[in-house]
Amino acid sequence: MHNPFMLPAIDFTHHDFESEALVVRTDHSDDEAWRAVVDLLNQPDHNGFEVRTYLVDNRAFTGASPDDVLSAATAEPGLEVVFLADAATMTGEHTLVAVSTRSQELEDGDKELAREFRLLPPEVNLMHVNLAIGHMDFWEFAYHASLAADGILRL
Repeated sequence: MHNPFMLPAIDFTHHDFESEALVVRTDHSDDEAWRAVVDLLNQPDHNGFEVRTYLVDNRAFTGASPDDVLSAATAEPGLEVVFLADAATMTGEHTLVAVSTRSQELEDGDKELAREFRLLPPEVNLMHVNLAIGHMDFWEFAYHASLAADGILRL
């Protein structure tokens, strides 16, 4: 496990968290698989939204947990979600982990949801755009992922 105090802070200078989805690579075992993930992340969005990602590809994050990465991203308080490219991302469908930076606010009858779930690379931009414009919140996406038999969000 990483000590979050040893991780570099994620630098948001010249980056706009509202228009760029933050993707942090935490597995550096397969550069070819990582290039495939990046290619999938950069595919044109079928909804007409511009695809923009802020890729953090720094070996200091190798093996970092979601909490470690969130600690490194605390300089940007408006950030709602961080996407992680972990070991599982480098295989199969290249699913990433979406991690909420906020706690779920439960009301009577609400189901408590996990603060992280997997999604396909093309869904990263769609999710990020919907969060940025306030059309949906993280927990709506988490709910849809929880309904999938494999827990992977596919929109």
